[in-house]
Amino acid sequence: MPQPWGLFILFTLAIVVLCVWGGVMTALQALRPPRKYFAWALATGRPKDPSDIGLQFDEIEYSSGQHHALPAWRIQGRATHSNAPIVVMLHGWGRSRWDSLTRVEPFRNTCCEIVLLDLPAHGEHRGVWSAVGVGEPICVLHALQEIAQQSPNRAFILAGHSMGAGIAIRAANLANANNDIDSFASLPAAKKIGDMRAHSPPQTPHDFKANALINAQPNVHLHHGISIAGVIAFAPYSTLRSPIPARLALKNLPAWPFAPIAFLTLRMLGLMDRPLEQDTRQLRAPLLVIAGDRDPISPLVDAQKISDAAPHSTLVVIPYQRHDDLREGNPEKFDNAIAEFLKFITESLAATNGSL
Repeated sequence: MPQPWGLFILFTLAIVVLCVWGGVMTALQALRPPRKYFAWALATGRPKDPSDIGLQFDEIEYSSGQHHALPAWRIQGRATHSNAPIVVMLHGWGRSRWDSLTRVEPFRNTCCEIVLLDLPAHGEHRGVWSAVGVGEPICVLHALQEIAQQSPNRAFILAGHSMGAGIAIRAANLANANNDIDSFASLPAAKKIGDMRAHSPPQTPHDFKANALINAQPNVHLHHGISIAGVIAFAPYSTLRSPIPARLALKNLPAWPFAPIAFLTLRMLGLMDRPLEQDTRQLRAPLLVIAGDRDPISPLVDAQKISDAAPHSTLVVIPYQRHDDLREGNPEKFDNAIAEFLKFITESLAATNGSL
């Protein structure tokens, strides 16, 4: 074989190996997120814990159904009436409960407790590997069961950012899957808030009963004691096909071929997610989606698809070009959206409890 052809083959093999290596490393980086907890908060001028911003809290761990428990802060809210829900906040990829702490304030007056979790391989969780939103919903369900045992007859609101938004929606569906659905027959129909839209998926005779029960909100009698009254999704994305290429671009790295190889690696590991809108179609609880119009990680079109797929949803778009703290884009619009949603939830809970 002529020497030029030999050099060409070696050069081609080197490029192939480099591409495969880069794609696999991209997948591994997704599974091993950076740790951001006390030291990160200290270095960035954030509160070191809830007491730094005048909040009463307990440091606790909840069962995850896995080897390591979920570290958490259980923060006391101002609401004490029987219809006040508990908010469980789920951070995004590479973040932690220290990041979730920035989203607590709008919930304090309406909720009796705000629980901030460290998801697997994040914050102070002792695990090493993240499941990038695929395996975490079952961990959250275990935590919800434990919280429900400690605070019976309280409804939950799940609020998640980015990856945590998808986990919140899927955990709500898991909670509903544990329902004795015959106990929903007498629940009242949901009201609308703002521009909340009722999306009705195509029905078959088999689906008719289940879809009729979707309209009975909020769910207040769950077989396992978990009541999901609402879900809030901050900057959600549809699948990992949105954030992984975007994060590569932010590092000035090409999405192709690294991203496709990363997706193939994750699929082989059973950790490639499906479109989140498939899960929101099954969501019984009202959904509030808040998205930035120029989010570089979670594109607005993803938020629109996720919101449109839900049976009951509201989409609020904030003028903002970052991915982390949407409130900075328009604090008044952000706070009003959450306040209106929480008012709707508590009024629905009061009406439902009064009718039982």
